[in-house]
Formats: sequence, C-alpha cells, structure tokens
Amino acid sequence: MEEPIERNEIVFLLADDHSIVRQGMAILIDEVVPNSKIYQTSSSQQIVEMIKANGVEIAVIDAHFPDGNSLHIIPLMKTAKPDIKILVFTGLEEELHVLKFIKAGASGYVSKLSEETEIRQAISDIVHKGEYFSPLSRNLMLQLVQIRI
Repeated sequence: MEEPIERNEIVFLLADDHSIVRQGMAILIDEVVPNSKIYQTSSSQQIVEMIKANGVEIAVIDAHFPDGNSLHIIPLMKTAKPDIKILVFTGLEEELHVLKFIKAGASGYVSKLSEETEIRQAISDIVHKGEYFSPLSRNLMLQLVQIRI
C-alpha cells in the first residue's frame, strides 16, 4: 500500500456535482496526502474563482457539470494558474475522451470505475510527478505521437 505523502500543505480543489464523489475523494486524498487542505465545489462556474482565491495547486475535476463542460474550463484554469495540476476524475470512457482532456491541458485522467488502488496511485502520482496516466492513456498518447511523426 502507498505510504502517506509527507510535505508542506498541498491545496486541493475537488470539483464534482455529486457530493458523495467529493466526500469519497476527500477521504482518499486525506489518507494519501495527510497534510492537505481541500476545497470543494459542485459548480463548474466556481472553479476558476476558487483556484485564484485559495492558491489551489491540484484540482480534481469531473468532466461534465450541469452548468458546463470541463473541456472549456481547463484552459481557463491554466490561465489563472499556469502550474496547476489537473486530474480529470470521470465516468466517461477513457479510450474515447482522454486525449481531448490532455489537449485541453489536463495533467491526468482517471476513471470513476477504477479500483481504489488506482485512484490512490493517481493522487500520489499527481503530487509526486505532476501527472497521472493509466497504461491505456499512455498507449493512446503514444499512438497519437506516432501518427503525427
């Protein structure tokens, strides 16, 4: 099992329109990164404002909200804070959507259908490496690069 990450306080933003998803992710983040501060929102319209106001370093966001699509918000997040790490945590099929989110500026993509160990790994990798991509995502990115060559 992954050891908790000991570092200075890391500021997270959890953005998902489902409270239970935010609460579950907050529990995992607290276990993996005990010295973290976690802000939450259910509205895509509040994401950029919260990043600016709270010094968010890592955002875990859903792909779709009743009030907007994250593909349009990710570039605004990067403009507000260029070094922010963005983990897309969604139920959308990875093979169909991951490349769109990477192109928009996401630092990682993990499915809500993933096992808890993979979600923990995604959190750890985002903190330590600044990115998380599953083997499927990495393969899709490699194929894209090969097509462009």
